[in-house]
Formats: sequence, C-alpha cells, structure tokens
Amino acid sequence: MEVQQNMATVIRMIMETRNMSMDDFSEELEISRSTLQEYLKGKGNPSIKTIIHLSQKLEIEPAVLLTGMTEVEARNVVRPLLNAVRSISELNNDKKLRLAELFWEMVRLWADE
Repeated sequence: MEVQQNMATVIRMIMETRNMSMDDFSEELEISRSTLQEYLKGKGNPSIKTIIHLSQKLEIEPAVLLTGMTEVEARNVVRPLLNAVRSISELNNDKKLRLAELFWEMVRLWADE
C-alpha cells in the first residue's frame, strides 16, 4: 500500500538523518523494535492514533507520514503552481480561452492512454 511505503520512507529518512540505531530510534518513538521494523518494511497497519503519536515524536505533520511529501517538497510544488496561476490571471480573455482549450486537449490526451 502506498501510504505504508510513504511512512516507511519518511521514518527511514529521519532515522538515518538522526544517525540512530534501530533500538535507540524505537525507544525514542516509544514503539517496539519489531513494530519499527515492520513500519520500515512498509508493513503493519498503524491506527490514526499511532500515526499522530509517531508524527509528534518525529516532530512532523501527520500528513508528511501519510504522503511522504515533506513540507519543503510541498512548498517546491505549490510555489510554482501559484506563480503559474498568477501569470494566467494576468492574461487577456482570448489568451485565457486558448490556454483553457489547450489544457482541455492535454487532459483528453492523458485520458486516452
């Protein structure tokens, strides 16, 4: 499942960044070593309560655990998107219409795949 893989990636990245052993990291997270191993394998089925607990211990938003997208990555995606929207809003109506037509064409091409 993708959520479990995202969680595994984020937990592994933080554990490696902190240069911690499996035992020390599981102790810091207040979970068993075997549970940590399952999460790192992309297995296990943590409850929402556990996800919130882990995110608090890791000092990250729960959404980062679930999506695998760090806040920095999210900003790197959102900022250019907002700039594009701003630029589009400054176009005259004819160009906005043409852009909408091209966008619709692109969506149809993707749908045909």
